[in-house]
Amino acid sequence: MKKIILSIAASCLALSSFAQITITATDMPVSGDTLRYSIASPVGSGFSAADSGTSKTWDFSSLGVLSQSIDTYKSASAVSIAYALLISPSAYGYKVADSFPGLGAILPVTINNLYTFFSKKSSPSRYVAEGFGANIAGLPTPATYSDEDEWYYFPLSYANTNNSTFAFSFALPTLGTLKISGTRKTRVDGWGTIKTPFLSTATNCIRVRSVVDEIDSVIAGPLRLGIPRKTVEYKFLINGEHYPALWITSNVLGSTETITSVRYRDAKRVGSNILSKTSAIQSIKAYPNPVSKGILHLDMPSHWNNYQISLFDIQGKQVASATNSKTLDLSNLASGQYIIQAVNGSEVAYTTIQN
Repeated sequence: MKKIILSIAASCLALSSFAQITITATDMPVSGDTLRYSIASPVGSGFSAADSGTSKTWDFSSLGVLSQSIDTYKSASAVSIAYALLISPSAYGYKVADSFPGLGAILPVTINNLYTFFSKKSSPSRYVAEGFGANIAGLPTPATYSDEDEWYYFPLSYANTNNSTFAFSFALPTLGTLKISGTRKTRVDGWGTIKTPFLSTATNCIRVRSVVDEIDSVIAGPLRLGIPRKTVEYKFLINGEHYPALWITSNVLGSTETITSVRYRDAKRVGSNILSKTSAIQSIKAYPNPVSKGILHLDMPSHWNNYQISLFDIQGKQVASATNSKTLDLSNLASGQYIIQAVNGSEVAYTTIQN
């Protein structure tokens, strides 16, 4: 009888350790959080976008460490009183980049110290990005979302879906307006357990897939320039951690997804460098410039190993693309000015060339 009871108890324990979970607002970051994560190579990560569904066993315990970084969540007032006044006194967020990872690279104005600010809201319960802040020409410049970016609606559980839009804009001194807008399509497409170098014991989780279509636009007088980009984020969420156990980012070109960023919640590891949030914009060079309808060469940041290159004309139409290439053939393109977009995970670089 005792053996039967022990067997039943063991079975119950096994079931309880492999069960569906629900993510709520209490599992999101809070002001004051200092959340460390490790960055691993996309090559050999073992991640498969198709590996979704129920009762899954995801084992990423063999991931290495290229570097580490920390997201420190601060109240809006702690960053700048201007942000608290215009966005919300209760908003909080973290620095997403030291310099603007987008069209700021081709604008004659300095944009740096970028923050995204979040709030937890009710009726319905949700976690939203509601504000953006940056130093523009040396001045802290806040912007509220005219259409909030809803990251999650709670409770989050398997098969939940949500489609939403987002938009915000801010003025560029003497230039015009910079506008960011797009859509976010989110689905909880899997549940099971996950192991990482930080989570040595299989831990219950859900997998959240978000497809983000975004357009960065500059509006200056008659100029209406819009550059699109599409990314997919896979976040493995667990209870009580405030940060994804694993966060995969891929870029989409046509119907092809290319993994460009792998990071996971972690503790401090001896010998791991802390990666700054500096954008790679300053590191990308294109030559010769002007090109004179020939081969364009690109100097890419040394740590980029899965990136996509897109070439746009001045009207924002994509006219060429390449993956993991340091050259572009422009011999068949008309003379004129073009914009190069280089994307590696969450890092985006731009530059202009003359053909």
